[in-house]
Amino acid sequence: MESSSSLSPFRPAGSRLFFLLLPFALSYGMSYFFRNVNAVAGPVLAQEFALGPGGLGFLTSAYFLAFSLAQVPLGVALDRFGPARVNTAMLLTAASGAMVFALAQDSATLGIGRALIGIGAGAALMSSMSAAHLWVAPERRATCIGWIMVIGGIGALTASTPAQLLIDAIGWRTVFWGMCALGLLVAALVWQTRGAVRPAAGTQTFAQLLEGVGEVFGSRYFWIIALPVMLTLGTMLAFQSLWAATWLRDIAGMQDRTAISNVLAAFNFGMALAFLSSGWMGDMLERRGIAPEHTLKAYLVIALAAQAWLMLWPNMLPHLAWGAYSFGANALVLAFSILPRRFSPALTGRVNTALNLLAFGTAFLLQWGIGLVLNLWPVANGHYAAAGYYRAWIALFVLQAIAIAWLSVTTRRPVRAAPVSL
Repeated sequence: MESSSSLSPFRPAGSRLFFLLLPFALSYGMSYFFRNVNAVAGPVLAQEFALGPGGLGFLTSAYFLAFSLAQVPLGVALDRFGPARVNTAMLLTAASGAMVFALAQDSATLGIGRALIGIGAGAALMSSMSAAHLWVAPERRATCIGWIMVIGGIGALTASTPAQLLIDAIGWRTVFWGMCALGLLVAALVWQTRGAVRPAAGTQTFAQLLEGVGEVFGSRYFWIIALPVMLTLGTMLAFQSLWAATWLRDIAGMQDRTAISNVLAAFNFGMALAFLSSGWMGDMLERRGIAPEHTLKAYLVIALAAQAWLMLWPNMLPHLAWGAYSFGANALVLAFSILPRRFSPALTGRVNTALNLLAFGTAFLLQWGIGLVLNLWPVANGHYAAAGYYRAWIALFVLQAIAIAWLSVTTRRPVRAAPVSL
């Protein structure tokens, strides 16, 4: 159950709520474009900077590494200073990263730019969720967060075929200059909402803020939910932002970049559909007596089944298969509305950033790790070995299955409302 806050809730409604949340949603859409654009820009970057699979994997996953390292201090800052001020500062960081990336003349500078983008984009979703938890009534939050994430899905959709067309037409450097300018604009819009936000932990000391981090990571319930979510989301993110494109080329036999981009667009459409429906579905089923943990398990099973489909029949209806995989994995955003209920509202930022840290830290390790596994086999005519892909993905599949089984066993009965220390 949610604890009561010492602050009287500010609950804007209608058009005011929409215009308060819209800048946060736009920042999330921009962050999703940044996250996924390397899936289509990767082949161009690999050729221009002579990057092998390990180097390309590390470059792209630098986003996830920087993103994940920023999460714990970000959670503390969100609870202490509020989402508007924090997100504005981070958007400026992302814009500077896009500028560095656009100016890069070597792979090291590319990595620095990508890391700055990851740090800056790390606040987009978490600040949106913090704002929603401050402004939206509990019974509407999952639906509201879902709509925010639809905007993120639109950002991801633009990172597929539209991004490919833009890169072909004006070059990848110009695209990143454009994203730099967009970041500055969205930062200005987010800054305008600062007066409406009252931080949930605005009076806490630094020691109290750190104690809250320990409370989150010491909760048994947090790990019950977080472990399967971080493995499933981490695997999906590793493929979505890089390895899905090379899988389609090397395993599914697609040689046309536009055809690959179209499958990635289907992948991102599945994500947008998940964002649009998962929150509404979770709220509706909960009103009918179905615990949100059970809804979460259903989405995990969909993601696992779709991965089996992709490995067993990579050429059979790939648009539908990748779309189903994306739907199941991205619907796990429901966890971000489930977990904060078990903690004080003053811990909302730290709860969600803790989960985000695990998901994106896992994505960094897996995206880089897949590249290292692929390096174990020789590259033939620019294509990576099928054995490498399958060894990596089967191992990840087994880990996800174990974590989902643990969640199923531990949530057969109602889960205790209060955090339980490990």
